[in-house]
Amino acid sequence: MTIKNNVSILTSIKILGIFSALLLIATALMLAYIILLNEKRSAIKQSIVLYENLHKYKACDESMKKYLKINSLTQVNLKEAQNIMEISNQVLADKDLEKTLKNANIEIFEYNEHYFYAYKADADMFYFINKTPMTPIPKYLGIGTFVLLIMLFLLFKFIRDSMQPLQILHKNIEKFSNGEPLDQDEINGNDEVAMVANAFCAAAVTIDSLQKSRILFLRNIMHELKTPITKGKFITIMLDDSNQDKIQLIEIFDKMYTQLKDLSDIESITSKSSTLHIKKYALIDIIENVQDMLYLDDDAIEHNITNQNFEFDFNLFSITIKNLVDNAIKYSIDKHVKIELIGKTLLIKNKSESKKLPIDKILEPFGRGDKNNDTNGFGLGLYIVNEILLKHNFQLSYSYENKYHIFKINL
Repeated sequence: MTIKNNVSILTSIKILGIFSALLLIATALMLAYIILLNEKRSAIKQSIVLYENLHKYKACDESMKKYLKINSLTQVNLKEAQNIMEISNQVLADKDLEKTLKNANIEIFEYNEHYFYAYKADADMFYFINKTPMTPIPKYLGIGTFVLLIMLFLLFKFIRDSMQPLQILHKNIEKFSNGEPLDQDEINGNDEVAMVANAFCAAAVTIDSLQKSRILFLRNIMHELKTPITKGKFITIMLDDSNQDKIQLIEIFDKMYTQLKDLSDIESITSKSSTLHIKKYALIDIIENVQDMLYLDDDAIEHNITNQNFEFDFNLFSITIKNLVDNAIKYSIDKHVKIELIGKTLLIKNKSESKKLPIDKILEPFGRGDKNNDTNGFGLGLYIVNEILLKHNFQLSYSYENKYHIFKINL
């Protein structure tokens, strides 16, 4: 099962941080609402108890004075009370409860962060203010939200700094895969991510050095071998036609040159600096180019290709079809190959009495399909084919049906 995730870790952390901030703010607002609601309930309860006491005692009685002192209540004169009621808003918003209190001749106001009560008892009006200040919800809410946001920001900054080695590692992996020079500055830190990033950079530098040495070695070897092969073939051609070894020597030098060309193709294809030149081409042009490359007669390839167009690198895809066709002809019993296009699937078929080939083995470098076959070569043809198709993101598959070896390329 393939798990696909297009969101980066840092983006996920940002989303999580924003969600956490909103959740904390919502929680703070909920707590503030609950506290405010409880205060209002306490104020209503206190007003009712005070109203009951006013019916029992006079405001100047000792029992009433003691009650007022314990509950931080102070009686207000008429002029001050009227001023408070003019500039203040009633606390209650619940219509039914507000109507009930009014029927009981009780009114509750919010004044200068204190609760104010107005009563009518026994035809007299009484006004009291609670000296205990209300809980400053907006102030606490603002401070709490600010502190929470600062903590979230510091947490995000800490996580982002911790993730920085991973971002550098990701960039270096991309550069390494594209053959670009790495950022070799050592990453500070003792955590596992920094250690992995530094270890990768060190390993990548070593691998890059080995890769360059391998390429230099192969190029030097191929350059040194081309000269004696060319000279040997030239001297062989100059031999008298009556020499019985002339034809055999020419074939040997041709095979050596072909093998050297295979090695050169592998070095070029597997090199990280190699790039594809993708354009839309007619598939029939590839078939004709392959016939020219292999010097084949027109009847050597049977196909149903007409004017179908696909996108690929012309030179590399020509090498792919050339290797498959060459392989098919070498291992066929009639020295013919069939090429069919079914939808977007290209089939290369050859008739053979041999059994199904171990595809996992023949796609490896130096793999051979039939060890008893006297065909010369390093066994690099299908390996080159597979490497080119992988670069194109094309899929290669194989089957053996009705005495035909069938290689399928999903285009």
